[in-house]
Amino acid sequence: MPSPAAKSSSSSVKRLTGSKVGKYTLKEQLGQGGFGEVYVGEPKNGPSVAVKLLDANHARDDDAIARFKREGETAKRLAHPNIVRVLDVGSSRSRHYLVMELVRGGSLDKLMHREGAAEKVLPALAQTAQALAYAHAEGVVHRDVKPSNVLLTRAGKAKVADFGLARAIDQSSMTTEGRMLGTASYMSPEQVKGERATTASDVYAMGIMIYDAIVGQLPFNSDNQLGFLYQHAEVEPPTPAVRAPYPASLGSLALACLAKDPKDRPTMAQVADRLAATSLVHARPWRWIALALAVVAVVAAAWLAYKYWWTVAH
Repeated sequence: MPSPAAKSSSSSVKRLTGSKVGKYTLKEQLGQGGFGEVYVGEPKNGPSVAVKLLDANHARDDDAIARFKREGETAKRLAHPNIVRVLDVGSSRSRHYLVMELVRGGSLDKLMHREGAAEKVLPALAQTAQALAYAHAEGVVHRDVKPSNVLLTRAGKAKVADFGLARAIDQSSMTTEGRMLGTASYMSPEQVKGERATTASDVYAMGIMIYDAIVGQLPFNSDNQLGFLYQHAEVEPPTPAVRAPYPASLGSLALACLAKDPKDRPTMAQVADRLAATSLVHARPWRWIALALAVVAVVAAAWLAYKYWWTVAH
């Protein structure tokens, strides 16, 4: 039997699908997160878009509304091919919404653990780092870097989304004192300790992503948030057992990003450069040729031995 929450969510989807928000008619739901829901929106003329709606509970919270609008205003001024474009920010019938470009290829978290996907994952990681390096140069810290916030086009191009927790570096925090915002499994040691997030905090989360991609699991595991937070703050990550075809150099890069002291981490621009310069490790053609020649030699030797035996026997 569906839970009351599930019934409520299903009811919400049915209620909103087909309704209008601004000049957009809401179609199928694309996703649901902590702040609200995302739908395909269709205008009378023009291409479909993604419409992100702040849910009713958060719409009664002034701080949540401020952060939601800030997401739109922050992302609107970030013009980069690997950042999801925000086209409009507004309110309609007490609904607060963001209109974004529609990205249809899924998210990086689903791709990262797919067998044989390294050829697509490595470029996506490099593009993610490039987008974040650009945001940092523009004075913006994302503060919630994780694979589910990296969307992919159908051609496999990465686009960083969800700047809902982003903050301009030179502005004061809009969060309530003592409240931690972000995802526990990707949270930097300084965020865990209640310190202000910086560009180095995004680098730490990027290190978690790289580690997860090349090893196949997170550096820290826990069945609760407190376990993750403790390990981020106090436990050194294990040396990554890098999976083929990723090169061992990515293990070193991941560990550099995961330095406990923010000052010891590379910049996001340096991470982007190293990822862009990295090639996957494939078996060299001469190895396959050598193997084929060895097989031919064995078969030939067996055939000659058989012919000799046949001649002697007959």
